[in-house]
Amino acid sequence: MAQIPLSLVVALVAIGIGEWPGVDAWSDVSVIHHVLVHGLFAVAGAMIGFQTAWWTRKAQQAAYTALEDSEVIS
Repeated sequence: MAQIPLSLVVALVAIGIGEWPGVDAWSDVSVIHHVLVHGLFAVAGAMIGFQTAWWTRKAQQAAYTALEDSEVIS
């Protein structure tokens, strides 16, 4: 069974909170509130970026390990 990474769960929660109708209305109250909502989207983007980088690095390590295992030593 595949597990969903926590970083993606945090990102989806942050996006969900930012898009919530009450929060959307709350973000129009003042500039500070608007910045806080943008902060939620920034956190979501960062978490998605970190997870993508993790998957990319893991794939590169797996490819490198597979290449080392296939080398012929004489």
